[in-house]
Amino acid sequence: MGEGDRQDRKEATKLFVAVAVALILLVLLGFGGLYYLGAAMGPGDPFSAGLGLKNAALISFAVSLTVILVMAVASGGDAIFGELPFTIAGFLIFFVIFWLMIAWIF
Repeated sequence: MGEGDRQDRKEATKLFVAVAVALILLVLLGFGGLYYLGAAMGPGDPFSAGLGLKNAALISFAVSLTVILVMAVASGGDAIFGELPFTIAGFLIFFVIFWLMIAWIF
């Protein structure tokens, strides 16, 4: 096995782990969404009184993380490993925008 093969295996393993984590987070977000939709049908509607900044921060964190993970995986892994400062800055910008917009709208 050559050095190039080892490097390719390491990169493939890192990408596999990133995709697995993204899928697990997507499933967890789906279950959270089903919880809120199920609760919206009953008397304990979580959106009836409006969302505060705390709940909006939780929702925007999940949305921002999902968006950044999808963008990083779609870029072929470069955004995960090569451009980490830009990825973190993008996450923070998405988080603040989503946080304030969710709190304002809901």
